[in-house]
Amino acid sequence: MNQKIFFLFSVVSYFSYCQCVAPIITNFECGMPTQNILGNGITSISNLYQTGINNSINIGQYTDDGTNGWDNLMFDYSTEIDLSSYPYLSFKLYSPSSIQVMVKLEGGTAVEKWSDFSSINTWEEFNYDFSDAVSNGNTKVVLFFNAGVQTGTTNDVYYIDDIRWSNSTSILPIISDFESLNSSVPMIGDIQKVSNPYHSELNTSTNVGQYTDDGTNGWDNLMFDYSTEIDLSSYPYLSFKLYSPSSIQVMVKLEGGTAVEKWSDFSSINTWEEFNYDFSDAVSNGNTKVVLFFNAGVQTGTTNDVYYIDDIKWSSTLSIENFRKIYELTSYPNPVYDIIRVESMININSFVIYDIQGKNLISKKNINKKSVEIDISMLNSGTYFLKNILEKEIKTLKIIKR
Repeated sequence: MNQKIFFLFSVVSYFSYCQCVAPIITNFECGMPTQNILGNGITSISNLYQTGINNSINIGQYTDDGTNGWDNLMFDYSTEIDLSSYPYLSFKLYSPSSIQVMVKLEGGTAVEKWSDFSSINTWEEFNYDFSDAVSNGNTKVVLFFNAGVQTGTTNDVYYIDDIRWSNSTSILPIISDFESLNSSVPMIGDIQKVSNPYHSELNTSTNVGQYTDDGTNGWDNLMFDYSTEIDLSSYPYLSFKLYSPSSIQVMVKLEGGTAVEKWSDFSSINTWEEFNYDFSDAVSNGNTKVVLFFNAGVQTGTTNDVYYIDDIKWSSTLSIENFRKIYELTSYPNPVYDIIRVESMININSFVIYDIQGKNLISKKNINKKSVEIDISMLNSGTYFLKNILEKEIKTLKIIKR
């Protein structure tokens, strides 16, 4: 077995935000692996094929001696690999020919697993179950591309990305972090797991969810169906990260019992942002489904509006900052017949009420108070949005006119 150690001397500036940490071996955004790279080595390059499940910026290029059936790429941990929490090895592959990749654990009681034959010229995720190799003492992960075949060239090139250990299923209260192979609750909607195309300080995840919304249908949605009542007694706060190319609201609704809906503020554009929803008023309501409506109620988009979402989970508490974001502005009554009262923890400078088409109906400036009463008796029954301009930010509420 060829044991040449491959060193990477070039350093790319965007690797500086973090270092690859377990269970990630490398996603080529966090840098090269911390493990010794043996065998033929691998080079980090810009992603030549930003399609399908892989729109990430960087990938790995591996050059294989196709005349040697057991030429390989090796990651040497030096110590035993802990498989107790993350027994599945996963990576994405782009190959110009249909091949098998055999993965072998070595250094203790060796175990090898073979993939199916790959697709051609498309990114595809391979997963290997090593749950039968826990505590086997192995210290090395060895990848054999086109294993056992000697009819290639001395320079067969393959592309690989998002090499990591994962577990089988996200564990509640996490619904999905898109790193595990499956969500803890069935997902219904046009969503797929993809490489994170927008690494940033707020979201350094390897994988995220890519959701495609019918923007001509205001109530197209992504649903998580528990089948049984969702227990909110310990974890009443729902949160997730969102990356949107436009400023939208995401309405979250609990359904299946006594339904409850919550609306987010308008999102920032082209940046990861965390949204939080307080469902402490919905404990024991009997709801069995969580439904996310992206750009809720709006029908002026395209049939293929794309949003990215990550780290969908329930939690027991909120940080002080997230608590402030949720509770700094309230309105009542809602639904409302004539007068709605808005109260804030900080001064309201001005407000605008507009309809779902975006038409400005009522506005007032220079308020500079923490509470204001607004007469909407002249409006027709329906859904409206109340945009409040506060001292440091803008908050938007949905109001229902009876």
